[in-house]
Amino acid sequence: MTDAFNGKTVIVTGASGGIGGACVRQLLAGGANVVLVDRSAEKMAPLAEPGGERALALVADVASEADMAGMAEKTIARFGAIDALVAAAGILRTSAQPRTVADTDMDEWRTILAVNLTGIFLSNRAVLPQMLKQGRGDILNVSSTSGRQGRPFDAAYSASKFGVVGFSESLAEEVGRSGVRVQTLLPDAVDTPIWEQNGSAGFKPPQMLTPERVAEAILYMISLPRDTYLLNPTIYPTRQRARRKPAAPAGETKALA
Repeated sequence: MTDAFNGKTVIVTGASGGIGGACVRQLLAGGANVVLVDRSAEKMAPLAEPGGERALALVADVASEADMAGMAEKTIARFGAIDALVAAAGILRTSAQPRTVADTDMDEWRTILAVNLTGIFLSNRAVLPQMLKQGRGDILNVSSTSGRQGRPFDAAYSASKFGVVGFSESLAEEVGRSGVRVQTLLPDAVDTPIWEQNGSAGFKPPQMLTPERVAEAILYMISLPRDTYLLNPTIYPTRQRARRKPAAPAGETKALA
């Protein structure tokens, strides 16, 4: 599947995260030019290194209008096109512990919405002029199952992810006839460092998707034929069930201990 990206130029925001990093590795393996966008140069370096000249690492903040404009300009200057954007940057919380709505302060609310929702708006808007000029392009915005059902202690995160879905649907209607396809993926819990943001609460779901599986779904969606798209698919880990002991054959008596 990754062969479909050979020679294509793909921007990945949140490139040093679990999902973003998995996308970067798979895209580079498939011969794509990859622009890594993240706030940590140190974390991006080992991901970009295998790509050589096909990888461009940009230290940028998705919540910064100037940074996102610069991201698009530098991508075009280096590779001459923007074939796809994978918007995977996101945070769960900024506080050391999960908080109720009553205890959520404005700084945390603003930060989560700035990264998870405004960051989607700014990164999407930045690549649109080039994609519309080309008459083609793919945008994949990563939401969450929390963008379909709100979760306790994660009101800001859930609100931001609901917003990603609504924004993406609106944008898809605006630019679809111009050759730009906008899709949203809603993964369930993914085994990434984001869970470290739960602090000493230490909560992690018992079953999670791997970042590689989510990346595979993302690349599948943006490699679909141009006359096809998926509307807000959700993906979940397979639930492992305890195996039941087989029943004793009819007429057989169990030995007493």
